[in-house]
Amino acid sequence: MTLPELLTAMAILGFVLSGVLAVYVGGLRATTDLNERFQAQQNARLALVSMRTDIRAACSESVATGGMSVTLNEPDPTNGCGSPTQDTWCVSSSTGTAPYGLYRQTGGSCAWSTGVQKASQLTTKNGTVTIFAAASVGVTGTRPQLAVTLPVDANLSSSQAANQGLYTLSDTMTLRNAAVQ
Repeated sequence: MTLPELLTAMAILGFVLSGVLAVYVGGLRATTDLNERFQAQQNARLALVSMRTDIRAACSESVATGGMSVTLNEPDPTNGCGSPTQDTWCVSSSTGTAPYGLYRQTGGSCAWSTGVQKASQLTTKNGTVTIFAAASVGVTGTRPQLAVTLPVDANLSSSQAANQGLYTLSDTMTLRNAAVQ
C-alpha cells in the first residue's frame, strides 16, 4: 500500500467514523430529551393526584384572579368545616416566566420561594396561564367543582414550533365537603 492510498483510506475511515459518532450523539440527545419529558409528565401526574386529595376534601375554594393560585379551606379534624385550615396551591417561578413550578403551601399565600414544589416544567399555552378555574356546574343541588389544567413541556429551550411538545393534564374535581349549591 502506498502513502497516497493509506491517506485516502484514513480519510474515508475518518469520514465514516464521524458519521457514526454523529448518529450516536443524536441518539443520546433524543434519549435525554425523552427522559426529561417523561419525568416532567410523571411529576405533573403525581402532583395532580396530590392536588385531588386536597380539593376533594375541601370545604370551599377561592381562585385568585388570573387562575394562578387557589386557596382551599380544609376541614379541621375536630371541628370539621366550622374552623377550617387553609392550603394554597400556586403556579410560580423565580423569573415570573416559563418554566413555572406547581407549589403547595399551608396557609393563605403561596410563592416559589416558600412553597413545596410538586411539579415543574409547566408552561403557557398560547401565551395564557390559567391553571385553576371554578367550574360551572349549572345544576341546582350539586357541590362546587374546580377545574385544573397543567400544561407541561420539558423542552422549552428548543426551536420547535410553539406548543408542539406540550402535554396537558386536565381534571375537574368536586369539593366533597362543600355545601350543596
